[in-house]
Amino acid sequence: MAPLPQGDDLSQAVWLGGSACAGKTTVARLLAARHGLTLYSTDEAFEAHRRRADERRHPHFRRLMDLPPERLFAPPAGAQAADLLGFYRDEFEMVLEDLRALSGPVLVEGVGLLPDLVAAAAPDPRRALWLIATPGFRRHDYPRRGDFVRDLLASCPDPQAAFDRWMERDDLVARHLEEEAIRLGRQVLTVDGERGIEGSAELVAERLGLQGL
Repeated sequence: MAPLPQGDDLSQAVWLGGSACAGKTTVARLLAARHGLTLYSTDEAFEAHRRRADERRHPHFRRLMDLPPERLFAPPAGAQAADLLGFYRDEFEMVLEDLRALSGPVLVEGVGLLPDLVAAAAPDPRRALWLIATPGFRRHDYPRRGDFVRDLLASCPDPQAAFDRWMERDDLVARHLEEEAIRLGRQVLTVDGERGIEGSAELVAERLGLQGL
């Protein structure tokens, strides 16, 4: 990975990481609009990253970026989680390259914001928070996302088994994010569906100190 920028280079960034299905994207869009922040989404940057990923510098990213669902969800959940964390670790270099080209206050959002990498790039723990969905909420919410899940799993030989491995993979990634964030003294907020998006947005804004922006 290329050298990380000094903390001052990202002094106007706030970071919203967390697990899948925790409402990160919706919360980030609300907060960016309300507080005049530029929104940077790692999901929206994926295609640009895919085009410039290098086999030598981003081997995990390159290996996963074009895998069809029947291959992506075939390995055991533990192997899937390890592959995905490697993917995010490779991608973070490109995230930092993108952020260096932005100016003004920016809200960075995405699952791939691994706590140790964020802590190295932006040492202030008050500027980062991870939303972590509970396993039960994630399993309840994913099937409610319309045809997205069904279409993604349609090519898998056993869609239900693939879905189960997918959810178990996301459990492992969520646990890693939560444990690492806590170990590094970073903020964590659990999402179980009781608070709602507006409630989560208010708490995130408070925890990140956005009211003064």
